[in-house]
Amino acid sequence: MELDQRDQTALAAGARLALDRWSRRLGSPAAEPGLLALLDQHTARIREALGGRVDAVNLAAYADGVADTAAARGWPVPDDGGLDWRQAPWPAVHLLAVCRLATETAPPG
Repeated sequence: MELDQRDQTALAAGARLALDRWSRRLGSPAAEPGLLALLDQHTARIREALGGRVDAVNLAAYADGVADTAAARGWPVPDDGGLDWRQAPWPAVHLLAVCRLATETAPPG
């Protein structure tokens, strides 16, 4: 089923809202060299997992899948940005990389 332009716009807007919520929940860690290098690695894995289809809708769906899997394995999803990024668990770093990609791929304006 093909979505018309209005539906596509609404879907993308909803995805952006979900990604913005993840960004708020994770917070803004300090730009530590070790974390930046780790984010680069996670970003590359995400791009590969999405087959190059890096847009808000795919990133939001991917983030939900990561969070669902992590929660099923007992990892609490952060909700206040209070993580210690020097010791952050893999899912938090991976979700932060999703948010970083979403910022990089945001349409202008």
